[in-house]
Amino acid sequence: MVAVILIGGLVFFILAVVKAIKTGRKSWIIAASISGLPVLAVFGLFLYGIFLGITKASDRSHEIKAAKQGESSALLTAAMTSIPGRTAVPYAISLPWEGEWSKKSNLPYDYVFSYRDLYIGVIVEGIGLGTPQKACDFAQKNMQSKCAQCSFKGPTEIKIGDLDWLSYDATATTVSNVDIKYRVFLYADKGRTAQILCWTGPVLFDRYAPVMDRIAKSFRFTETK
Repeated sequence: MVAVILIGGLVFFILAVVKAIKTGRKSWIIAASISGLPVLAVFGLFLYGIFLGITKASDRSHEIKAAKQGESSALLTAAMTSIPGRTAVPYAISLPWEGEWSKKSNLPYDYVFSYRDLYIGVIVEGIGLGTPQKACDFAQKNMQSKCAQCSFKGPTEIKIGDLDWLSYDATATTVSNVDIKYRVFLYADKGRTAQILCWTGPVLFDRYAPVMDRIAKSFRFTETK
């Protein structure tokens, strides 16, 4: 219906312009001027939509390029603490593409952030497993117990801030026969354990992997000692 009205308005605008040029009458000139306003408004909105699309695409391209270069993110940094029932450990993590992520508290995670088909789950506890390797062993056993099929690649050592973490990839099939691919980041010392689980569909994993790395590398414990 709206399209029909817009097309009708455009046709009348063109007709009024032609009549105004041929006859020179004020009535047609006024009609052309008035009918041209909606056309210009729609055209302006169309250009604005294109501008927003180009801007978002440019921002995302910059984020992925920065992630591949190992730069940390400084966008949308939010201070957070562990969920009630766990020993509070304050921390912060940053997300690119401000305003496009949803954030929910969802056990067993403190928070789950989602953007389209990408999910980031964070678990931080005031319980020390001692070393990242012990945290890795625990996480992999837990994943195996909850999946119909699971395989791992890694772990590998990475540096996040000034702390030594471990990271591994996992390909899993859930009990409901859904294929998921994970990238998991783990840290543990005598008093804290942190897990960052990132997941999406296997087909989308390579596209989102730089974003997963960028978000994980932004993690910081924020407690004062």
